[in-house]
Amino acid sequence: MPAFTKVLFIDDDFITTNICERMMKLMNFFEEFVSKRDGLQAKEYLLSNASALPDIIFVDLHMTVMNGWEFLEWFRDWAEANNTDIPVYVLSSSLSREDFEQAYVFKANGYIVKPMTVEHLTEICAKYSE
Repeated sequence: MPAFTKVLFIDDDFITTNICERMMKLMNFFEEFVSKRDGLQAKEYLLSNASALPDIIFVDLHMTVMNGWEFLEWFRDWAEANNTDIPVYVLSSSLSREDFEQAYVFKANGYIVKPMTVEHLTEICAKYSE
């Protein structure tokens, strides 16, 4: 049985998205994988799928249209207003201490420095299967 029913993956890099989806699929991490190329697409997806929200979200920080920071700010406020508790993990190539700290200000549940690994996913599974 998969660890999560639905994963929302927000990243404008096709290769990263494809590799992460394949790795998650091999690990039986999800039943459904939804990918969006920027924060605006993800926001529109969440607003139009309120009855079938994802169980977990992964978001890159550096994207066009609506970047990860803008999405995290919107999502924090939207989730609080809708009493929604979906874990959000930042997935970024940034090693900046400021980015790490800012991610937690926006209530991210974790910060993963790319590339995502099997170990990252195993830790997430362990955390949410308890």
